[in-house]
Formats: sequence, C-alpha cells, structure tokens
Amino acid sequence: MKTLCLIIILCFFLFASGCDKNNDVTNTTGGSTTEKSYSGTANVTIKYYEYNALTGQDDFVEEKNYQYDTKIFVKQPLSTGSTTETNPVNIQIYPDRTSSSGEEGHLDISSAALFTVNNTNDLLLQYWSISINGNTINGTLADTHTAEAAAANLLWAWDDVAGIHMTMPFPIAVNTTMQGTITDSNLQITVQGESINTYRKFTATITAIRD
Repeated sequence: MKTLCLIIILCFFLFASGCDKNNDVTNTTGGSTTEKSYSGTANVTIKYYEYNALTGQDDFVEEKNYQYDTKIFVKQPLSTGSTTETNPVNIQIYPDRTSSSGEEGHLDISSAALFTVNNTNDLLLQYWSISINGNTINGTLADTHTAEAAAANLLWAWDDVAGIHMTMPFPIAVNTTMQGTITDSNLQITVQGESINTYRKFTATITAIRD
C-alpha cells in the first residue's frame, strides 16, 4: 500500500510540474481560467489518538505541529473521453519535497486524478466536490477511492509499528473540508479532517502567493 501511494504521489508531481502560469485554458463552466501555480507555507496540526480496547474509545496521545513549504496548482478540470471532472477547477496541493526533509506532517490533496488502465485507457477518479463563488472556495472530500487502491488524499503521520515509530501515508476520510480564498495573486486554504481510522485528526492552513 505504501509503495502504491508513493507511485501515485510521484505521478501527481510529474502532472503538476507541467503547469504553466501563462497558459490560458477553458473550463467546463463556459468561462476561462488560467493555469496557476502558487508557492507558500503549510502549517499543520495533528492530534494523535490510539484505540483503547477496554473502553472502546480513542484515547488522546499527543498533539504535534508541523510547518513546511508547499506547492499548489490550479488547472482546468481534468477530462478523458466522455468523462470530465465536475469541479470548476482541478486543484493539487502537496509539499515542496525539494525543500522538506522527511514526510511526517505532510498533506497531499488532489481534487481528481487520471490513471492509466492496462497501459491504454485513462481512468478519471474524482475525490473532492468543490465550489468557487467569487474568490471563495469550499470543498468536501466525497470519495477516498480506497476501494480501487487509489487513495490520493493523504496525511503523512507517525505510526507505532512493532514498537518503532514510522512515518506512513494515511488516507484522509470523507467529509474532510476545504475552505478559503483564492485569487490570481494569492490563496489561503484551510483543510480540516481526519484519517479514515479516526486516529489522526488534523487542521492544515496553507498560505501561498502566485509564482
């Protein structure tokens, strides 16, 4: 599972690196948008829990804060064949891994992604339901796609594996929210939710300016 997640993240990096802020595109709402790339900082707080078999409850373990450089790409909705992402834009948020050491505290967000099936056909998977009203963006994670082993919205956090703390990618749960503002020059987005097993609850505030 970890290997698959790493492959998906690498694909997103290659996908996003092709963004050109001067390339105008047309989205499916009939208006025009411009591919935009932003660079900034993510501040992430994770509250860690562990399951208590005696009480049947999640016991609080610790709270940790993280800060790292982040990249955001806003593009036209993805499309393949007769299928098109229903969001007004495609958005990708991930750490700037060229400047960040380690993965703990990192957050990867993808509104939708394309996958190659049998080396020939593209499969479009949409994760988020997003709306933009003026400069205000709101979204909800609607599908994790863990059933297809294609989780792409990930929280990187520590886990206790046989008494050793290891950083692992945890798919984030449905109903995780995204709220904020986005303009041609800057953005501020807050993502709040938890991992699918509820043991890691997080809040991430991302502030960035246009490249």
